[in-house]
Amino acid sequence: MSGARLCALLGELGYEGHGALDPDSFEWPFQYDDDRPILDWICHSLRPSNVLFPSEVSQLRLHSPRLIPV
Repeated sequence: MSGARLCALLGELGYEGHGALDPDSFEWPFQYDDDRPILDWICHSLRPSNVLFPSEVSQLRLHSPRLIPV
């Protein structure tokens, strides 16, 4: 895993401004053994198909306001 993979994932997930991110500045978290498992999970598991986007969160709040606090 690397900062480049994390930045690419942010782009896949639709993060605005991901093109301006410097992958080298995201390398430091990958240097810590305690952090690596969650970063690996994030990079391998999160996909646009299993992440709620802001518009979906808004719709969910309208229909089920108790599920997602403001």
